Amino acid sequence: MKQWMIFIGGFLSFLAVTLMIVVIVAGNKPFTEAEQKAIDQVKSGNLLTEVKQAYLYTNKQAAVTVIGEDAEGKLKAVFVPTGKGDMKHAMLDGAVTAKQARELALGDTDVKDILHTKLGLEKDGPVWEVAFVDSDENLNYIYISAKDGKKWKQILNM
Repeated sequence: MKQWMIFIGGFLSFLAVTLMIVVIVAGNKPFTEAEQKAIDQVKSGNLLTEVKQAYLYTNKQAAVTVIGEDAEGKLKAVFVPTGKGDMKHAMLDGAVTAKQARELALGDTDVKDILHTKLGLEKDGPVWEVAFVDSDENLNYIYISAKDGKKWKQILNM
């Protein structure tokens, strides 16, 4: 009887792990497909010759931010909307970096965990979205302008 309980427990554990993996892979598939489609569009339009990073950024309209180097070897970000709209781009040479944006956003804040730092396009131009959890377990978003490093917007203590 004890062996059957061990077998059933082991089988249920294996089944649970397998289902979690399937859910994670299936849940990430739309994001992965959107990112790959955006990378293909950017490469086919000869906007970037080398892609370093791509991720989804959402404001009023979702867009994939593709960061890489253009034909001249300069760092550039291309914003590819997931729906209707035109691709836009911003040169990143001389702009605020992700590391600088984190430093500017966090300052002397007591941060428990940095969730992400993403570049996105807003009405005033490219901004870095720094999302983090503070020591009080509050979710915070601070947006830093990629042009000049000034705080563009902040959403605190959620």
